[in-house]
Amino acid sequence: TTTTTTTTTKSTTTTTTTTTGSPIPKKTVPGEQCDICTDYPRKCVFDFKLEMLKSDADGRRADGRIRSVLAYNGQIPGPPIVICEGDELLVNFKNNITGNMTNVDGSSNVTTLHFHGIREKTRPWSDGVPFVSQCPITPEGQPLFFPYNQNPSPFPYGFNTNVDGAPAGTYWYHSHVGAQRTNGAYGALIIKEKGTNAIIDDASNTLVLQEWYESSTNQVPVSLLVNGNGRIGELINTGDDEQITAHLKGKGACFNLTENKHFHPDNFTTNYTEFHVKPGYQYRFRVIGAISQNLPLRLSIENHTFTAIAMDSRNIQPVTNLTDLWLAAGERYDILVNTTEEYDQSGMAYKIKVIGYTDQPDNHCPLCTIAWLKYPKQYIDYTYVTDSACTGFHLPSPLRTLNPVPNKYTAWKNRIKYPHWKYPSTIGGIFIADLREPKSKSKSTITNLANTQYIEFDGNITFNGLRMSYPPVPFLLQDPADATNRCGSECNGPPPFTKCTTKNPATCTANKYCNCQHVVKEPWASVNVPWVEIVLVNNNKVAAAHPIHQHGGWYWVVGEGQYNHNINSSFIRHQDKINKISRNFHNPPPKDTIQVPPGGYAIIRTKLDNAGTWIFHCHINYHVTIGMAMVLQIGEPQDWRTGPLQRNVECETPPPPPRGGPTTIYWFYGMENAERCVTPGTEVTFNWVNKDHNVNTVPEADYDSCNVNNPTPYAGDCIWLAPMLDGSVPENYYFACGRYYNSTTRVGYHCKHGGMKAKIQVRSVCTL
Repeated sequence: TTTTTTTTTKSTTTTTTTTTGSPIPKKTVPGEQCDICTDYPRKCVFDFKLEMLKSDADGRRADGRIRSVLAYNGQIPGPPIVICEGDELLVNFKNNITGNMTNVDGSSNVTTLHFHGIREKTRPWSDGVPFVSQCPITPEGQPLFFPYNQNPSPFPYGFNTNVDGAPAGTYWYHSHVGAQRTNGAYGALIIKEKGTNAIIDDASNTLVLQEWYESSTNQVPVSLLVNGNGRIGELINTGDDEQITAHLKGKGACFNLTENKHFHPDNFTTNYTEFHVKPGYQYRFRVIGAISQNLPLRLSIENHTFTAIAMDSRNIQPVTNLTDLWLAAGERYDILVNTTEEYDQSGMAYKIKVIGYTDQPDNHCPLCTIAWLKYPKQYIDYTYVTDSACTGFHLPSPLRTLNPVPNKYTAWKNRIKYPHWKYPSTIGGIFIADLREPKSKSKSTITNLANTQYIEFDGNITFNGLRMSYPPVPFLLQDPADATNRCGSECNGPPPFTKCTTKNPATCTANKYCNCQHVVKEPWASVNVPWVEIVLVNNNKVAAAHPIHQHGGWYWVVGEGQYNHNINSSFIRHQDKINKISRNFHNPPPKDTIQVPPGGYAIIRTKLDNAGTWIFHCHINYHVTIGMAMVLQIGEPQDWRTGPLQRNVECETPPPPPRGGPTTIYWFYGMENAERCVTPGTEVTFNWVNKDHNVNTVPEADYDSCNVNNPTPYAGDCIWLAPMLDGSVPENYYFACGRYYNSTTRVGYHCKHGGMKAKIQVRSVCTL
């Protein structure tokens, strides 16, 4: 089928055309009505806005502490998007961020919206990745630096389930800018199957899991949330820069436990999420790992086992009698829970237990939370709160675990292999490579190989030593492509496209990571489609099990392995050459996010039928922010659909620096006071265009009172170099705009009323 119209209003009807040429009208309805499937296709329209708020109202209270958050339509998670097979989705999206919270990680208050797992086969411009598929969206009402806006307002994000590669399944959505999803900018996206069966498939039975942090500027994990709800007991995590840095880099850290001053056991402002069930039924639960950093989470249900039937939106051969399930950032699982007739009707509801460990891989220093699974007549203990030791969360043996974190060689070596896990009584861990897709995939199809790429991770958190930077014109909107600062590989020639050349700019030298636009360029084909094989090599046996996510479609996992020592790409190539690495082409499992074992590898194959530029990255937020990413380019500009977006136009907001860190301050009237932490020798850029501002270094007292007078306007940018420290004591520096000074009140108007001042702390270690 093909769609014939696209619109951003709620007052029109679109049509699809079948292969017989008969038009099927699509009725446009408010998105909130689309959670009940109909026998006719619909266009489901949602209106979303992203705002900076406080966690001080119902729907976004999180763990009960009041802090700055980002929320879609005032909610954390954002409103669930629930549609059905055959429907079309349109989200009219506006950026209403007014504060400077997201600047903490070096980004401005721009944003985007990404539908995680959707292929966007006819709408690559709607993938929502800044500087890859579009320019980031500036806040509504913010003065433009350029005399044009690269994006329509509202931005019409969406897809057609029939043609854009969006089968029924569990997806989610989130911002793809900086640390915005860490601060609340995420939500569930469900596409329901049509028809009825014995399974109770209610989209409200979805668990969206996330770790929650002390604040937007203090990245100490203090609680876990299920559907935005959690609590903290008498003790709370605190940490120093070194602990936070180790956590963000994925090395793991134990934090210090101190008194929780917000703990009031008789006056909780939050409750744990509740799920109500009836005995004797089979319920489908959807579990979404909206996890931000390297903190995989384990889910189990008191007195219940369950069956996994899907992962990352795709069906798998059912894995029965599971005691627990692990998820990393970006992963999703659909499970079936059979409710029992034999339960204590006067007893307490069962706990759905979620736990993670900040010190991986030794499972030390837990964080935990619950949701309630309540049968009729059972009661809920609303005074309950998990303690800091997570008492009662230890699972007794024997265990039958799906997707254990692959950071223990002995667990990998002793795993339950296919087909032995098909026996429900078999005990142990079941890893991704041993799962199977239900329907047979033609071996001749997936073995139609174009070429093989090797991507090695290293201690600098890069792909092949290349740290991703981004162009001012998004990759998708370049015509012709600008290869000035590109690196990576380019594969051309006639089928089977096996001729690849490596391209690196002259600035890249051996034995040092390089900042460049990392692109793997592959051909696009619509018939006799080839596949690209990517071998992911996690070279250090004590590294994070990086969850690697691919935009633009699923890959099929044809191989996985782990060693009890450090490795590299050369070692894996040699092992492959001497036939010590095997591949499975019989119903391999599809994924869009996979944890790559430390000291190990994963072999994935992607079909080259989706023309566009698709980011490929680690889903640990800190890692992608500092450049652990690349772009998989499929086809050429003439093959790509760019929708309403303009080609060859630079984005108003410059791309972020690949090294991460708060190195840019967007300097404009109406901003909120900026605060930054940088290391000595860092260049901080005050960014503006119009000749109407200036930047002045001032004493702290004048910073506080805005007693700063400099009438001379300049056009930006202004670059300030952070000085070296005299010892290890941090130093604070203060800046303000001195325009429109009132000599009577001794106040600068731009500073006082326009928010144009900044405090920069220089210290030896800073964190996002």
